Amino acid sequence: MRLRSCVLLSLAAILGCGTDPGAGGNPGTGPTDSTVAQDSLRFLRASVSAPPLADRQVSFWAVRGQTREIRLMYRPAAGQPDSVEFARFRVDDRTLVTDSAGQPIAQGDSLRITLSIVDSLHLVTEFQPSGLVFSPSRPARLWLKFGEADPDLNQDGVVTAADTALIASLSIWKQEHPTDTHWQLVSSTINMVSLEVEADIAGFTRFAVAY
Repeated sequence: MRLRSCVLLSLAAILGCGTDPGAGGNPGTGPTDSTVAQDSLRFLRASVSAPPLADRQVSFWAVRGQTREIRLMYRPAAGQPDSVEFARFRVDDRTLVTDSAGQPIAQGDSLRITLSIVDSLHLVTEFQPSGLVFSPSRPARLWLKFGEADPDLNQDGVVTAADTALIASLSIWKQEHPTDTHWQLVSSTINMVSLEVEADIAGFTRFAVAY
């Protein structure tokens, strides 16, 4: 079973109440402090029934003055012709300003960006080059899908309405350094239709979905 099934049940309840099931703000039922200890967070976990990721690392060339994006996909599920997306990352024509050393990037110059899964159980992503910072007025954009995640969000061994309610508490969190014991909340938006959490990204580090 995957979180997708819980979302479908949640959507049915939402539509029955006549409210908008699309993108919306996080209601803040999770941690209220912007920085919390790792042990205080519940991270999404991969569902045992989810297809494996097609790759654990993908790269692309970002070019100043162009909009480009990269996607990390699952393999097609058994009996399905198409794969589904786990992560998508986009830079637009004004996102790149300086490289990871702080040197200006000229119009038309390129920079290689790599997205890796560094923890396949908790679906933690890492971006390189480390320390890269984007334009504060035109940050990059990250989407992390949760439809293939374990639906037992509270990790109590059973899937109930309590897990469905927790979907609205999901946010993207970042860890500045792998040895850090705290994670920082990233202002995020949940889209219940496309089953994803998305956020503006100011610079590179590790990211994961948790509550």
